[in-house]
Amino acid sequence: MLETAPGAAGDIDVVYRVIDEGDAILRDELEALASARGARLAVVAGDHRDSANRELLSAEHLRALVADIDERDVYVCGPPAMADGVVANLRALGVPRRQIHLERFAL
Repeated sequence: MLETAPGAAGDIDVVYRVIDEGDAILRDELEALASARGARLAVVAGDHRDSANRELLSAEHLRALVADIDERDVYVCGPPAMADGVVANLRALGVPRRQIHLERFAL
């Protein structure tokens, strides 16, 4: 998707959520694509079962990652519980439903 996403340099932010940095499969490829597109890539690592990481992808964390997130189209892809939580946080930030594109998957 990063290869074909519309948008000029600096208009694309990719947030890649993993439990551990080592879980970031295809990270090198994503970094190269992001660099070629002028996109920003944030790898967010941390075990959600650890209380120190409870705020990862919270509304406040999403706003810190992408300051103008409420003005963006946001594509969310992930396991149902994570995806639903992110969508709820996006809605709390004022992102209109029509700007949220969701794909859930299960491992």
